[in-house]
Amino acid sequence: MKGLFILVLLAALAVGGNIVAFNVWGFDVRVWAQDLMAQDATTPAAVEDTAAETPAAPTGPLAWMQGDAALRDTFAADEITSERYVVFEELVEPEELLNLGEALPNEDLIELYAAARTPVRMIGYCSEVLATIGATCDVIHTEVSDNRDGRLQLSGRLGFAAGVRLGEPEQVENGALISTQVVLPFEGDLRPANEPSSRIDMIRQAQSACDTLRAQFGNCVLTRVNLNIYELWITDLEVLPAGTDPQRIEATARFTVYADSTEWDTQSFNTLVSELVNPS
Repeated sequence: MKGLFILVLLAALAVGGNIVAFNVWGFDVRVWAQDLMAQDATTPAAVEDTAAETPAAPTGPLAWMQGDAALRDTFAADEITSERYVVFEELVEPEELLNLGEALPNEDLIELYAAARTPVRMIGYCSEVLATIGATCDVIHTEVSDNRDGRLQLSGRLGFAAGVRLGEPEQVENGALISTQVVLPFEGDLRPANEPSSRIDMIRQAQSACDTLRAQFGNCVLTRVNLNIYELWITDLEVLPAGTDPQRIEATARFTVYADSTEWDTQSFNTLVSELVNPS
């Protein structure tokens, strides 16, 4: 009996699309065979759909670093990214934010008002980035705070596409991103005045150190420069020439390299950079 049933099934499959209706012991061979054929017909299409959904492998000079966002954003020279920026600050009276003829807003709205005006003020500092390390520049982040003496502290991060060489990280074996941050030195007893020439000199000083590191590691990126404002005390100004600018700049630079992780770590890199930037 079972042998006859198997022969009937084989006969049903053998006739392909022109299946004759068989009913053996209550089993509808036609339906069973047609279902089986339908499954076979749809299986290749399903495989093709899956293959079509597979994303294409990235191409181009940055393809090798696509899986690491921090690495890519550090070395994507032609793009403005969140990994490379210069921080500028201003200390202002609320009245300095007003346009001609504007009235000062209510006290509880002053910081909100300042937040709306800060990006426009900060974009002006792009000229200093473009004069040093940037090919293009834009404001990527701003902050406003009250410095407790009635003035406002405005801060802006200016991102930039690189206008300087970053090197060739793809040549590094066992590579890992390593960063360290150091305060840049200055001459004399006073920090540099908060003026364009001083800020530009600080950025160039940091990039010069990065160029030296690139010669050793094959790559180096100046990923941060913080130009923080410090004000002289009244007692300091009393012994200084009249008209001395009380606002001074302290510059902190962050250097990043893609280096062989079997030879370098954060501590050894920090020691190297500190000795380079601030030689004893």
